[in-house]
Amino acid sequence: MSTFPLPDPLEGRPMPVRAIRSSLAALVLLSALLVGAPLAASAAAAQPAPPATTAPAGPTIDTPDEADAEKSRNNLVVGVAAIVLLGIVIYGNRVRAKKKKG
Repeated sequence: MSTFPLPDPLEGRPMPVRAIRSSLAALVLLSALLVGAPLAASAAAAQPAPPATTAPAGPTIDTPDEADAEKSRNNLVVGVAAIVLLGIVIYGNRVRAKKKKG
Protein backbone atom coordinates (compact mmCIF):
# COMPACT_ATOMS: atom_id res chain seq x y z
CA MET A 1 0.00 0.00 0.00
CA SER A 2 1.48 3.34 -0.99
CA THR A 3 1.54 6.16 1.53
CA PHE A 4 1.30 9.91 1.41
CA PRO A 5 4.69 11.53 2.15
CA LEU A 6 3.45 13.79 4.96
CA PRO A 7 3.04 12.17 8.39
CA ASP A 8 -0.34 11.99 10.04
CA PRO A 9 -0.16 14.38 13.02
CA LEU A 10 -2.29 12.11 15.21
CA GLU A 11 -0.34 8.89 14.75
CA GLY A 12 3.14 10.01 13.71
CA ARG A 13 3.26 7.75 10.66
CA PRO A 14 2.35 8.28 7.00
CA MET A 15 -1.36 8.14 6.19
CA PRO A 16 -2.42 5.60 3.52
CA VAL A 17 -3.39 7.05 0.16
CA ARG A 18 -6.68 5.14 0.24
CA ALA A 19 -7.70 6.90 3.46
CA ILE A 20 -6.80 10.28 2.02
CA ARG A 21 -8.72 9.63 -1.19
CA SER A 22 -11.82 8.36 0.61
CA SER A 23 -11.82 11.32 3.01
CA LEU A 24 -11.38 13.72 0.10
CA ALA A 25 -14.18 12.06 -1.88
CA ALA A 26 -16.53 12.29 1.09
CA LEU A 27 -15.65 15.95 1.57
CA VAL A 28 -16.28 16.73 -2.11
CA LEU A 29 -19.66 14.97 -2.08
CA LEU A 30 -20.69 16.72 1.10
CA SER A 31 -19.71 20.15 -0.18
CA ALA A 32 -21.53 19.50 -3.48
CA LEU A 33 -24.65 18.58 -1.54
CA LEU A 34 -24.53 21.62 0.73
CA VAL A 35 -23.46 24.20 -1.88
CA GLY A 36 -25.05 22.87 -5.06
CA ALA A 37 -28.70 22.93 -3.99
CA PRO A 38 -28.80 26.56 -2.80
CA LEU A 39 -26.92 27.69 -5.92
CA ALA A 40 -29.38 25.91 -8.19
CA ALA A 41 -32.30 27.42 -6.30
CA SER A 42 -30.86 30.93 -6.54
CA ALA A 43 -30.21 30.48 -10.28
CA ALA A 44 -33.82 29.44 -10.80
CA ALA A 45 -35.05 32.40 -8.77
CA ALA A 46 -32.94 34.85 -10.81
CA GLN A 47 -34.90 34.21 -14.03
CA PRO A 48 -37.47 36.92 -14.78
CA ALA A 49 -41.13 36.04 -14.48
CA PRO A 50 -43.29 36.13 -17.62
CA PRO A 51 -45.56 39.17 -17.88
CA ALA A 52 -49.02 38.65 -16.44
CA THR A 53 -51.63 39.41 -19.13
CA THR A 54 -54.52 37.39 -17.70
CA ALA A 55 -56.32 37.30 -14.39
CA PRO A 56 -54.15 36.35 -11.43
CA ALA A 57 -53.86 32.67 -10.63
CA GLY A 58 -55.55 31.08 -7.63
CA PRO A 59 -54.03 30.97 -4.17
CA THR A 60 -50.72 29.20 -3.65
CA ILE A 61 -50.25 26.63 -0.91
CA ASP A 62 -46.53 27.21 -0.28
CA THR A 63 -44.56 30.19 -1.40
CA PRO A 64 -41.22 29.42 -3.06
CA ASP A 65 -39.36 31.15 -0.22
CA GLU A 66 -40.77 28.76 2.39
CA ALA A 67 -40.03 25.73 0.21
CA ASP A 68 -36.45 26.90 -0.41
CA ALA A 69 -35.92 27.55 3.29
CA GLU A 70 -37.16 24.10 4.23
CA LYS A 71 -35.05 22.44 1.53
CA SER A 72 -31.97 24.31 2.74
CA ARG A 73 -32.71 23.30 6.31
CA ASN A 74 -33.11 19.66 5.25
CA ASN A 75 -29.80 19.82 3.35
CA LEU A 76 -28.11 21.21 6.44
CA VAL A 77 -29.46 18.40 8.62
CA VAL A 78 -28.34 15.76 6.12
CA GLY A 79 -24.90 17.41 5.85
CA VAL A 80 -24.41 17.46 9.62
CA ALA A 81 -25.49 13.82 9.86
CA ALA A 82 -23.02 12.89 7.09
CA ILE A 83 -20.17 14.68 8.88
CA VAL A 84 -20.97 12.94 12.16
CA LEU A 85 -21.12 9.53 10.47
CA LEU A 86 -17.86 10.20 8.63
CA GLY A 87 -16.21 11.12 11.93
CA ILE A 88 -17.46 7.90 13.54
CA VAL A 89 -16.09 5.83 10.65
CA ILE A 90 -12.68 7.53 10.72
CA TYR A 91 -12.47 7.17 14.51
CA GLY A 92 -13.42 3.48 14.29
CA ASN A 93 -10.82 2.83 11.61
CA ARG A 94 -8.10 4.46 13.72
CA VAL A 95 -9.06 2.46 16.80
CA ARG A 96 -9.11 -0.75 14.79
CA ALA A 97 -5.70 0.03 13.26
CA LYS A 98 -4.21 0.72 16.72
CA LYS A 99 -5.59 -2.57 18.07
CA LYS A 100 -4.26 -4.44 15.04
CA LYS A 101 -0.84 -2.81 15.36
CA GLY A 102 -0.34 -3.30 19.07
